[in-house]
Amino acid sequence: MTNRRAMLWGSLLLVLQTGAVSVIAQQADGNTRTRGVIEKLEGQSLTLKPADGNAVAFHIADDAVITRNQPSTLAAIKPGDYIASAALKGDDGKLHSTELRIFPQALRGLGEGQRPMQEPGKTMTNAAVSQIVVANDGNVLKVTFKGGTSELVVGPNVPIIVVEIASPADLKVGMTVFVTAEKAPDGTLNAKRVLVQ
Repeated sequence: MTNRRAMLWGSLLLVLQTGAVSVIAQQADGNTRTRGVIEKLEGQSLTLKPADGNAVAFHIADDAVITRNQPSTLAAIKPGDYIASAALKGDDGKLHSTELRIFPQALRGLGEGQRPMQEPGKTMTNAAVSQIVVANDGNVLKVTFKGGTSELVVGPNVPIIVVEIASPADLKVGMTVFVTAEKAPDGTLNAKRVLVQ
């Protein structure tokens, strides 16, 4: 996995785990993460207005990775898809998905594996769908990842999102986005990743 892909996955994972809080202070990796509404957009200059803070200006880096979320459905998931799912262990001992994202081919392999999240009993699984078992109360996804397999019960009301690769041209004033930026020596915040929510 390249550093760029690993950093992109870090942003996506953070969004899944925290719900993308409005402003996140500079992290140990030196990046600044901010969620807000695009207030101004001119060329590669982007101004973001967080819900609980002052406007923040960014320069969109030439190599920035821009993604967007599109609502989808349980029926859209098919064998071979690469997915990420947060899940809680139910009383039946099975993992019940609480939200699920379908990644594009370009992001296949990001964060692959199954790991615990901060909430007790909650896991994050990034894996390829190997089989789908249709049930009355949703579907059971059989998934595979390096070093293991698992099953996820995905009920009919679980939010399903498709993550799509986008471009700077897709950004518009008024959109809510989650920006991960690197601070340059001159103080400029270079946006490396922008997730349209």
